[in-house]
Amino acid sequence: MAQNNQEKILEATKDKQTGHDESVLNPVYKNESDLSRKEKRLLEKEKLKGMGPGKKLQYIWMYYKPVMFGILAAIVLAFVLKDWYINAKTKTVLSIAAVNSQLSDTDDIEKQVEELLGVTEDKYSKVQISVNITTDETGGNLDYYAQTAYMTQVQAGTLDVMLMPEQLYDSLNTDGIFLNLEELLGDHVFGEFGTQSDQTHITIKDSRLAEEFGLSYDSITIVVPASAPNQKNAAKWMESLISEE
Repeated sequence: MAQNNQEKILEATKDKQTGHDESVLNPVYKNESDLSRKEKRLLEKEKLKGMGPGKKLQYIWMYYKPVMFGILAAIVLAFVLKDWYINAKTKTVLSIAAVNSQLSDTDDIEKQVEELLGVTEDKYSKVQISVNITTDETGGNLDYYAQTAYMTQVQAGTLDVMLMPEQLYDSLNTDGIFLNLEELLGDHVFGEFGTQSDQTHITIKDSRLAEEFGLSYDSITIVVPASAPNQKNAAKWMESLISEE
């Protein structure tokens, strides 16, 4: 009897020294469902102690997979909501479409125009340069996909300025599709661009402008769709071309 008591004392002492809590693991003492949160954490710790690396990963994956997926879903949702919030607050102050542009990166020219418009300090205002509109081989008509993109943007009122070859202007110019630029810019500014065949476009030869927008033609026709939402900024940008000619 005394020997049994000594063995129990030795086992208790050994458990205390090694940090092994038999009362948590042994269901004789308490059912797992009756454990407190602290005791459950200790139980999980004890279980993991007796497992090898492979078994630990398998155990964690099996029992904590829903928790991990929940955390991952929360992180993804947070990023989605952040992007949605930023996009909801961001306003395009000028949208320019350059037909047949060969630009692969529009960041530099967008920053230049933002500086011109004085919106560089406003993180929610941006200039957008579009280079996805192209013509067919003749240069006088838009290709199929570009025609769809063009009509969508014009009807949605998301396009402010277009740069294009003069022959394309001739095919796109229908009654009321483009603004009267003499009225938009004023007689004096409009006259600074030289003689034009009508008031709904300006055609200029500007190799610097062609280089900035990645255009292979230096005789550039500029128009403003009637549905343009930022007509004042469009006029301000066009006026800046006079001093640069």
